Amino acid sequence: MQITAIALYGANGKKRVLPLRTGAVNIITGRSKTGKSAIGDIIDYCFGGSSCNIAEGFVRENVVWYALQLIHNGEHIFIARENPPQGQASTNKCCFLIGTKEIPDNLENATPIDNEGLEKMLTGKIGIPENRFTPPLNRSRPTLSANIRHTLYYCIQNQDETASQKVLFHRQSEPFMTQSIKDTLPLFLGIINENALALEAERTVLKREATILRRRIEETRLIEGKGLHRATALLAEAKEIGLIADDEQVNLSDYNDVRNALQSINESKTFNISVSGMDRISSLQSKVDNHQQEIDAISMEIRKTEEYLEQVKGYEVEAGQQVMRLKSIGLFEQIDFNTNHCPLCSEIISNTLPGAQGIRDSITILADKLENVTRERPHLRKHTDNLIAKRQQLREEVDTIQLKIDAIYSENKEAARHRDLFVRRARVAGRISLWLESVVISGEMDDKRDRLVEVDARIAEINSLLDIIEIEERKQSVLSRLSAMMSKWATELNLEHSDCPFRFDMIRLTVIADWERPVPLHQLGSGSNWLGCHLITLFALHTFFRQHNRPVPGFLFIDQPSQVFFPPESSDRNVDSDEVRAVYKFIFERTKELNPNMQVIIVDHADINEKYFQDAVIEKWWDGVKLVPTDWEEKF
Repeated sequence: MQITAIALYGANGKKRVLPLRTGAVNIITGRSKTGKSAIGDIIDYCFGGSSCNIAEGFVRENVVWYALQLIHNGEHIFIARENPPQGQASTNKCCFLIGTKEIPDNLENATPIDNEGLEKMLTGKIGIPENRFTPPLNRSRPTLSANIRHTLYYCIQNQDETASQKVLFHRQSEPFMTQSIKDTLPLFLGIINENALALEAERTVLKREATILRRRIEETRLIEGKGLHRATALLAEAKEIGLIADDEQVNLSDYNDVRNALQSINESKTFNISVSGMDRISSLQSKVDNHQQEIDAISMEIRKTEEYLEQVKGYEVEAGQQVMRLKSIGLFEQIDFNTNHCPLCSEIISNTLPGAQGIRDSITILADKLENVTRERPHLRKHTDNLIAKRQQLREEVDTIQLKIDAIYSENKEAARHRDLFVRRARVAGRISLWLESVVISGEMDDKRDRLVEVDARIAEINSLLDIIEIEERKQSVLSRLSAMMSKWATELNLEHSDCPFRFDMIRLTVIADWERPVPLHQLGSGSNWLGCHLITLFALHTFFRQHNRPVPGFLFIDQPSQVFFPPESSDRNVDSDEVRAVYKFIFERTKELNPNMQVIIVDHADINEKYFQDAVIEKWWDGVKLVPTDWEEKF
């Protein structure tokens, strides 16, 4: 996937297209403040960036849409994102076109899509498989799925990243990004199986399921052993209180026979008791329940009425105070004045004062409202008193009925005995139900055992696919090949300690020079060495990506590679030296080796007077030319 053009759509309806060559080096040379650095931010934003990092200023003020024209496997893909409104960091408005070679003049025919959908579309187009990285159980970070956004770590080098001694990759300095790179880079390098992240997640779920299955099988085994004695005791108790016939034949040594007998008791639950006086007790108990429900409803109404009375009281106080304040200015009743002038100094005022009649009307309205409230209070109080009296009457009736129920039980010992029997039967039935809920029948247990065999077999299969030793061997093989390229190119760029092997450290995400002791990137002196380490690492990675057809875009944006040799704010267009020429020679040679699968986009002050360099320049922004034309400032 490479970029064939960058397009801007202005607030004035105009379009600005910056064409790019695929499979080659593209150079934009120019002075500062012409919009060069914004190109990297536009690429990042159009590839699904969560925020627009384009600096506030001329570009943000005059552009309404940013767009890229991509090509991947011969297919043209046009993507565009809306410039966020002022004060916002992002917007969810995006659109795309598939198969359109020409840059559209407007976006009317483009398919609208949100940012998440754009990200998913590009992820699928470039061929990143479904994946999910599940962190170890002792880690708190969330699961992660590698997508198109994670590939940009290796495709963009902004001005503050190109020669950084602290970070190697795009956005690495942002929170959580270092871990994100560590988690996803093995997938892009092919170190782990294409589906390894999904397999890891599946294995975690299966291990949890296997643990639950083993626990349940063990619990059932105990129930079938010692637990069977508990079932036998429940069965004997059920016979004693008449829940099952005494002559019912049950094989007490057979777990399933005992369980089936208890199951039949649980399903029948025979609690009917026919005895003199029980019908009367049932009727009285029903009255008690009805009275209690009515008492609850009355209590709720009393509470609501009292709350309303409190609100009325508060309104009455406030309204009374307002009436007193208005009456205190009764002097206006005797004075007629122009409401457009101050009554004290006669100065004209902007807001018209209320007249005397208006003040009198306000007093009258408030007095009427206050009178209505005062009139309603006794009615509400009387209603509350009636409710309280009715509730007390119902409570007394409940007490009377309860005394009748107790009297029946006292006079009818047979009813009391049956009441106790009823309670015992309910208790035993409850214990039987609980026991049945805690066990499974043998057929279900066989299913669980079979499922456990399947789960264990799948876990073993995944373990073989994710063999740690094999993954580590692949990792060391990839790092060895990267190291060979980096060491060779370190010599070519004449980096410090270039006579020693250079390697990429995937754990710390840095470059190591294996001198007398390991020397990491941040301990290598001078900006030229830092720049060189960035270049040899990124081109080594892209060479590996291209050789193994990995799902990473085939472009690299570099902002100001010459800044370590000359001030970035320099107005001299002839930034040139042997070191700058060596850097550009290296970039051109690596791009040529990977042609047509590698594209490099460079923005810089350097304007080297060499044919290879000038042939690669697509635009020069020195004499008033900028990313956004200056005549766009006038909006129509």
